[in-house]
Parts: sequence; C-alpha cells; structure tokens
Amino acid sequence: MYAAAHTSLALAAKRTNPTASLFGLMVTAQASELLWVGLTYAGIEHSTVDDHGTLHLEHLPYSHSLLIGLGLGAVLWALLRWVVRRPQLAAIFGWVAASHIVLDVIQHEPNIRLVPWLAHPVPGLNLQAYPWLDFAIETAFCIGCWAYYRGSRKLLAAILVLNVLNLPLMLAGEGSASPMAHNPFLLPTTILITILLAWGVIHRYAQADAKTDRAAGEPAPAAATVDA
Repeated sequence: MYAAAHTSLALAAKRTNPTASLFGLMVTAQASELLWVGLTYAGIEHSTVDDHGTLHLEHLPYSHSLLIGLGLGAVLWALLRWVVRRPQLAAIFGWVAASHIVLDVIQHEPNIRLVPWLAHPVPGLNLQAYPWLDFAIETAFCIGCWAYYRGSRKLLAAILVLNVLNLPLMLAGEGSASPMAHNPFLLPTTILITILLAWGVIHRYAQADAKTDRAAGEPAPAAATVDA
C-alpha cells in the first residue's frame, strides 16, 4: 500500500497505546519501505518497466519478504520487551512493523517472497492491477484509521489529499511508467518523498488536534496525547 495508508495505521496504533510516540509509530510502519528505498538506491533491489510501459517491482526479496517483514516486527517486539524493558510498547510497535508486509501482500502483484532465497511461491493479491479500486480501498482504510483515532476534520482532509496525490503512481501501472525505465533512482526518490510528506502532514495535524483540545480545557483524547 501507499504511504498514506501505512502512516494512517500509525494513528490507529496511537489510539490503542497513547504512550507510544506517534512519529515513532509512523517510522515503524514504513520500516520495510525505507529498507526498500535504501536497497534500491544501492542497486540490490530493483523495479522494471515492461514494453507496455507498466511498472513492476520485480526484485525486492529482502525488504518485502514475509520472513523479513514479520521478523522485523518480532525483533522489534523482543528489543522493546527484553532489552529496553518497555513491555507496554513492545506489542504495539511489533505489530505495526509487521503490518507493512501484510498490507503489501494485499496490494502488490505476486512479488513478495516467503523467504529471500526462494523465488517461489510469491504471494500477492494484486490489488494494484485495479487502480481505482485500489484507490477506493486505501482511502476507506485511511478513513477507518482516522475514525478510530478520532481526529479532526482538518486531519481527515489532509489524509484525503494525500490519497489523491497517490493517484498518479497508482495509474502509472497502467502503462505510463516508461520514464522510470531510464532513471532507476526516480521511483525510490518519489516513494521517499511521499513517505516524508505523509509523515509531515499527518503528524502536524494530529499534533494540532492535541493543542486544540488543551486550549479548550478538555482532556486530550488518548489518540492525541503529545509524544514525549
């Protein structure tokens, strides 16, 4: 899924555990994608554009295998539980980290390996093949996370705008991705920008909600507690 959906999940996670850092949850939700950006820049993972101008994330065995994605969540849980001694945060950060690969299995074409060293089988429900349906489902998912978080209308509007901004990338899968064939850094840079934009926009409006609650003299909702 795209940055808006993964980042919106951090809002729901924040509601579940108000002591967790919202920014920390947003970074955790995108850990697999950040790994993909780094490995793509390094030339270890790569995408391709076929003769019809359709983009395929053909080789991403490390950042987006089930073993690495779910293992990242398990390792993060163990570190927070047993090393940092923050058991109240361990579960929430662990499942947020693991959520990335689960959501991507729904959205990606079959390109997510079970383990990095086995080329088959490769799960993927290929929601991306139906860009308008993908847009509708990801937008609905974001709205659901916002509703659970109990955010403001401004936060909702910001999330909806972020989803609309994803449309060019979603529609690029229909044959308009040929420019990316000539510049291997174009796609990871674009994805990195969308991640940073989603972080900045959602965090800004979520924190504004918390300030508004305090100014009104009302207890801040659990979801809007300011990060320590």
